[in-house]
Parts: sequence; structure tokens; C-alpha cells
Amino acid sequence: MASKEIRPKWWQLYLTFPLLLALFAIDGRLKISTRGHQIVQIGIILIVFGLIRQWLKANSSALSNMDKRQFSGKVTVIEIPSYSLPENEKQGMFHLPDSEIKGMLDNTFEMDYIDAESFTVEENRRN
Repeated sequence: MASKEIRPKWWQLYLTFPLLLALFAIDGRLKISTRGHQIVQIGIILIVFGLIRQWLKANSSALSNMDKRQFSGKVTVIEIPSYSLPENEKQGMFHLPDSEIKGMLDNTFEMDYIDAESFTVEENRRN
């Protein structure tokens, strides 16, 4: 008889996340004080951590076997040469013309006004 490989029961671990969400949804519907909600939420977290700890204890031998297994395989490394610009065209990958908005990542923006004409209010009313 062939020996069956012991594997962790991942589905049990995956159930803890929907359980966590369901318990928090139930907590949201409870009519209790803010302090009561905090206590319930701490209890939910402790329950979920307890379940994860129990899962780790129950599957420790299977997880240990996974760590002991040696994986062998073929690895192919593909080297992609970098693209280089001619010396007279050195610039970054993202380049805005000088007439565009400056300070894109800053908290203030400066605008260049190239070829802008200014008119007084009276001149605009006549046109």
C-alpha cells in the first residue's frame, strides 16, 4: 500500500477570514456601548488567533514535512538589456515639458503662462 503524503488542511485556515468578517458584521448590528463594541472586537480577534493557533498545532507535522521536502526544478533566467538613450537625449522615463504643471508631487502647483495675454476688465467688455 502506498503511503499517503500528509498535507495541511488549508481550507480550515481559509475559513477563519470569512468567520472574522461575519463576527465583525454581527458586532456592527449589536446595540451596545462603544466600550462594549471594543470588548467584543478584542474578543473576536482573540478567538480568531486562537483558531489559527489550534490549526497550526493540528497541522504542525504536515507543515514540517513541507519544509523538509526538497524541491528541484529548472530555473531559466532571461536577461533583458537596458535601453540606453544617446548622450544628447539623457532624460528620465517620465518627462513633462517645461510649460506643464510644476510640482506634481508637491502640495502646491505652479503654472507657467507661455504666450498668455492679459486683458483688463474694460477690454474684455468691449470684445
